[in-house]
Order: sequence, then structure tokens, then C-alpha cells
Amino acid sequence: MTARTKDAAAAPADKPEPTAAERAEVRDYIARVKARGRRPLRFTVERRPGKPVRLDQIHVHPDVAAFRMMNALGTTSVDLADRLVSQILNATHLQLSGEPFSENTLNAALGAVTGIAPRDEAEALLAAQMVGVHWVAMEMLRQVAATDSRLLFNDAGNMVVKLLRTYTAQLEALKRYRSAGEQRVVVQHQHVTVTAEQAAVQVTGGADPAPGGRGAVLKPEDQSHAQSDTARLAHAPEPAMPCPNPARDAMPAAGGEREGPLPDARRR
Repeated sequence: MTARTKDAAAAPADKPEPTAAERAEVRDYIARVKARGRRPLRFTVERRPGKPVRLDQIHVHPDVAAFRMMNALGTTSVDLADRLVSQILNATHLQLSGEPFSENTLNAALGAVTGIAPRDEAEALLAAQMVGVHWVAMEMLRQVAATDSRLLFNDAGNMVVKLLRTYTAQLEALKRYRSAGEQRVVVQHQHVTVTAEQAAVQVTGGADPAPGGRGAVLKPEDQSHAQSDTARLAHAPEPAMPCPNPARDAMPAAGGEREGPLPDARRR
């Protein structure tokens, strides 16, 4: 094998460029981080013999570390923020007593608390409890899946159900607490359609009569014709009154001649 062949074999393969869909995923992630406005907390865990575990915050200036921790936990007390971090560390450390603490586990739990984004001390305490309940429930689920003992399966399974119900109750409590001071205004739009016939009935105050019957409501075009006919009748000249019976003889008028006396019917 020549030297050129060795160099070609040792050279790493060309790294493929990300696709358009992958670039879109990166942009979505950056936008989501900016929208949240809170940087997650990250610590290093140092266990010293005979001394308490030491936690040091990383990726932040030492003078800003306390402010970032208080902002992430929604509190203004640095003492409470320190104690909450320690409680989360102990609640998520589900190893044996002699096992070292896991930095990844602590940082993952703090990432969950930061994602919940507590706004005050009450929400910070509830968020820490929710993380602890979740961690214990998932660990017991792992034990249930790995055991062959029916007794352990039943006991651990019942405890898992209680923990998961507790987590759901905690989540509902957080939602109620956050929405306690919010006012909701519901605006409803109601559309009413009125036909021409219904509008005519409402104006006249009557009910819908039978079609074509007495008192039937006229259509708009029929109403206009009826009004025109009424106006023509009002302005038409009155005709001369005819004689009651022109064929009958008129009554004779009184004159100077007088009829003689009527003959007596008894005379012959």
C-alpha cells in the first residue's frame, strides 16, 4: 500500500450537510429558547470525603450565577434557591447510598423545573415536588418491569398508580393556581335570519295566515300593486247615480185640472 493510499484511508469521510428540514428544526429550537427567556441551570457535582457535596454552576459568570438560579426557580431568595437545588438533587438520586451523584440526572431535573417556569415561590415548590414524584414513579416502573416476583409487582404497581395520580393532581393544581387571577371574557355572536314574510307579520302584529286565505300576508310585490290600486280608486271621479227603475211611469205632478169624484161602486 502506497503512502497516498494510506492517507486516503486515514482521512475522514466528508460530513454531509444538513437538509432543509433539519435546518428548520434548528431554527424552531432557537425560537423556542428565545420565547422562554430562561436559561436552564447546569451544575457540576463534586463529592468530597467527609464533606458535603459541592455544587458549582457552569456556563455562567460567577457574579451572575446566583441571579440565574433565582430567575430559573422564580424566587428572589438565594437561600431558597440553593435549598431547592439540593432537594432536587436528593429526590432524583435513586441510587444506593454509596453511589455518587449523577450530574446528568441533576441537570435533567433542573431542566424540567426550568421548563415549568415557576413564577413565584409557591410554583417553585410545586415544580420541585412534581419532578421528584415523576422521578420516583419512573424508577418504580423500571422495577416493576424487571421483577419476577408477583408480590413486588403488585406493591410497586400500586405505588406507581398513586404517584402518577399525584402528579396529575399537582399539574391540575398548578393550572388552577396560575389561572386564579385571570379574567376570561367570552364573546358570542348570534346570527338571526328574518325573511320578508316574517318581517311583514312582525310589523302588522299578526300570525302567519294560511296561504291564499283571508288575512293572508301579501308578498312585497303584491303589496306594491295593492297600494297602487288603492291610490287609483281614491282619485277616480264618482259616477252619476242611475235611476232606480227607468221603465216605470213617473208620478203625475199636481196641476190645475182636478179629476172628478170617483163613482160609487154601489151605484149601477
